[in-house]
Amino acid sequence: MSLIGNLEDFPDNSAHGIQAGALALLVVRRAGELFIYENNCPHTRETLDPEGGSLAVSGGLLIQCQRHAAEFIADTGECVAGPCQGEALSPIPFTLSGGDIYLD
Repeated sequence: MSLIGNLEDFPDNSAHGIQAGALALLVVRRAGELFIYENNCPHTRETLDPEGGSLAVSGGLLIQCQRHAAEFIADTGECVAGPCQGEALSPIPFTLSGGDIYLD
């Protein structure tokens, strides 16, 4: 397992891109829950955050791609608006232990 950070590194209702070795990841906190996805838009196969910062919109309910404004449900990764509607972000398995976040 590989440590990628701590819950305190990621504010609630936010979605931030991070690099973990060769992996571009999107770490999402929504209503206290944690989700991790490949930071790879199904539409362009590029990262969702070329400008940096949080991608969370609508109070953390949605993640919005900075390239083409596609919107994804934070807790499922499903695209609900934009050019990749019906597709989804790929989830990454992880383990949470004592606040630390590890990739499985």
